[in-house]
Amino acid sequence: MRPATAASAQVPTVAGLAGYYALWVRCLRTGRPVAALYRPVWGVAVPMAVLPVLVFVAAAGCLRNPWLGASAVVLAVGHVPAALRIAREVSDAR
Repeated sequence: MRPATAASAQVPTVAGLAGYYALWVRCLRTGRPVAALYRPVWGVAVPMAVLPVLVFVAAAGCLRNPWLGASAVVLAVGHVPAALRIAREVSDAR
């Protein structure tokens, strides 16, 4: 892989991680309510569940590691539906 290609492959990984950290900062600044973890952002229903999956998928592509990619799929299959269910319960409780 050429250096320019490797650097451009890292952009989604770094952007996803920065977004994830920004959402944690938002949660901490709002007093740590559970609802802040499951609040939609940028049209994504559960960004705190989707961004880690994006980071792992991007890292798998950047590293060309199929095992990391398979792990990202397993993470997505379990983490995203669980977060959607919890988000629905939190929004119904309000």
